[in-house]
Amino acid sequence: MANITPAQDPRLQGGLLAGVVNFLRAIFPGVKIQRRNRSLRLSESLSLGDKRIIAVVEYEDKRFLLGATAENISLLQTLGPAEGASQGPAQRGDN
Repeated sequence: MANITPAQDPRLQGGLLAGVVNFLRAIFPGVKIQRRNRSLRLSESLSLGDKRIIAVVEYEDKRFLLGATAENISLLQTLGPAEGASQGPAQRGDN
């Protein structure tokens, strides 16, 4: 059997996941396949060495500053709204 590259076979373009999704769509044409929206997201993290980090985590429209060690996770500060969250005039400072 010859090796087929993604450029030679459109079914292989977009990687393995795209191939699996296309295969499932062919078998189940009436079923919609959607990616699950995630509410929790790691926005940024910074290693402090010795298995310690500080991180900004977003959940829905909120942001939190967390500190973590190998044994513990602590909420250090609740931050302002996550980027892209709708803000009212008072939150933006427009008075």
